[in-house]
Amino acid sequence: MAATTAKATFTGFERNHEQTETGLAVRISQNSFLTELPGVAFAFLTSAYIVFSFAAL
Repeated sequence: MAATTAKATFTGFERNHEQTETGLAVRISQNSFLTELPGVAFAFLTSAYIVFSFAAL
């Protein structure tokens, strides 16, 4: 009976570990996107400035 209890606990621990890894991966990808967002905004504004400057000529 003790072996069955340990096995069930180990299986539950594995599922919890997988969920933690998924949560960690999502958090890292969201942080990476938020880190790159200012650079994307700067590139967009710079490109718009260049295009409209040429259009004004």
